Amino acid sequence: MHRDDATCATFWYDLFNRIPMKRSRMHHWMLLSACLLALFVVVSAFSQDSVETNSQAQIERGRYLVNNVAKCIECHTPRDEEGRIDRHRLLEGAPIPVSSPFSNRQWAFRAPAIAGLPGWSRREAVYLLMHGQREGGQVPRGPMPQFGMSREDAEAVVSYLLSLHSK
Repeated sequence: MHRDDATCATFWYDLFNRIPMKRSRMHHWMLLSACLLALFVVVSAFSQDSVETNSQAQIERGRYLVNNVAKCIECHTPRDEEGRIDRHRLLEGAPIPVSSPFSNRQWAFRAPAIAGLPGWSRREAVYLLMHGQREGGQVPRGPMPQFGMSREDAEAVVSYLLSLHSK
């Protein structure tokens, strides 16, 4: 029999029908079940490692987006007396360091703490970053940009921000 001509089920059926009949067929099926279970356990273990790696990779991507692309640290992190970002209090909220350049647009006076996303669910934060507004249509006050991130980027940013809560 050629493998191209057989389905997976036919392959296994033919394989077990060709095994000498010194043992019962029930024994063969039990052996096959045990092998498949062992294979499932091994694949599951590798999948779990992959999920943890992807999760860590997602957090690292979020860290990069927050600190180097979106520059959230510029407004959401307090500064020291010399105006330098206080790296010990990253994303814990801070007064906005500049006023609005537009006389008809009022800016927020303070950027909220976003480390751990207090008061936000994952879904709400991802929505805001993808659509530039809350689900109810409320747009954040300036200078907060109205982002239009991809779901992948928004999920990475939120994963990073949530990871700061556990530290």
